[in-house]
Amino acid sequence: MRTDDPVSRWLLGVVVVGLVAGGIVGVAAGTADASDPPIQIETNVTPDEPTVGESVTIDATISNLESDAGRNVDVRYVYLRETGTLNDYDRFRRVGTVGSGGSLSIPLSTTFDDPGQKRLTVEITTQYSDSDGDIYTYRQPVFVDVRESELRGEVQLTSVEAVGGSAVTIEGDAANIGNSDVESVLLSVNETEAVSPRSPNGEYFVGGVDASEFATFDLTAEVDPDTESVPVEITYIVEDERVTTTQQVDLGSANRSAATPMTQGAASNAPPAAGPAASGPPLVPIGIVAGLVVIGGVGIVLWRRQ
Repeated sequence: MRTDDPVSRWLLGVVVVGLVAGGIVGVAAGTADASDPPIQIETNVTPDEPTVGESVTIDATISNLESDAGRNVDVRYVYLRETGTLNDYDRFRRVGTVGSGGSLSIPLSTTFDDPGQKRLTVEITTQYSDSDGDIYTYRQPVFVDVRESELRGEVQLTSVEAVGGSAVTIEGDAANIGNSDVESVLLSVNETEAVSPRSPNGEYFVGGVDASEFATFDLTAEVDPDTESVPVEITYIVEDERVTTTQQVDLGSANRSAATPMTQGAASNAPPAAGPAASGPPLVPIGIVAGLVVIGGVGIVLWRRQ
């Protein structure tokens, strides 16, 4: 065939494209052969658009399209791999036998640490049960779109206890209830008409808190009588964004009758309360005896004058 005229070049192009297309369609791993088991792999991804850290299940259905009875196929290995590598996300071995016209399903699962489209491959190795000794490998591409987690890092105060009177100490946990880490967590007592920060811990720097973890804190505040709650401002950074919220800490469980240092100081300057008489000889009998002695003395003087 001459290739210097347009028609010949067009025919040659058709032949080349046809050969390449035939190789893509007919080859699972290597060169297609009429003796290869007619295996079909279908996949189903659940959920359709998983989020970071969420479990993903890829159900791989392996079908034996062999029409001749008795041409069973043994499925030796099933892998879920990152495309182009030998890195396994999941795998099964000695899966089972698929009869002619039958199928079986394998649930493969994994999670992903970052968002984006993931290129995966389901790879299986098989051989005929009547054993011609040859091993056949098939691959099926899988694409999974992973979204950013909707529940990002969030800090809340938990297991909180408040004790004291007008000087209140608040203790508890700064818990990250989200799916991503938070940084630079700072807790502060908000000043109001009835509440003010108090040394030494009017504010408390917690620092970083990993996802689903917590860190302890200790705050101190000065409150007016009958104050029911203390507002605590929570500031932190999540995914490069600064977040500020306020949480009310209930003082219902605090021992509001406890005396504070100021109250004790005032009490120490007050005059002592009346108490029992000091110990010593009783004063009334001594007075009576002294009176009798005086009377007796006067009587003796008058008697001598007579």
